[in-house]
Amino acid sequence: MSSEKDMEIDKGTSIKDEFLVTDPSAVPVMFHNKKNLILKLLIQNEMTIIDLKHKTGMNPGTIKRHLNDLLEFNLIYISREQISDYGIVMKYYIATAKRYKFEMSWP
Repeated sequence: MSSEKDMEIDKGTSIKDEFLVTDPSAVPVMFHNKKNLILKLLIQNEMTIIDLKHKTGMNPGTIKRHLNDLLEFNLIYISREQISDYGIVMKYYIATAKRYKFEMSWP
């Protein structure tokens, strides 16, 4: 038995072994304490903002801001969306890779 509330959009949850970071602007994002904590959690499992709230104790608005920064540098992505019993689209986030490698040149 399936209803619209159970509808799930799967965008794939494959996680690479390694992701090469070449943008120097990503360094402060990667090493920000709270963003780093979120990234480590998303390497282990896909999670929603509510899941992250329970694991970190952070405010959902703050979590969303950190997720947006991580998304901007392709460090994480939205793996799927699921409609809750209340008709709310729940986005699941997951890390792009298990490990991140930096390669940069300056200037």
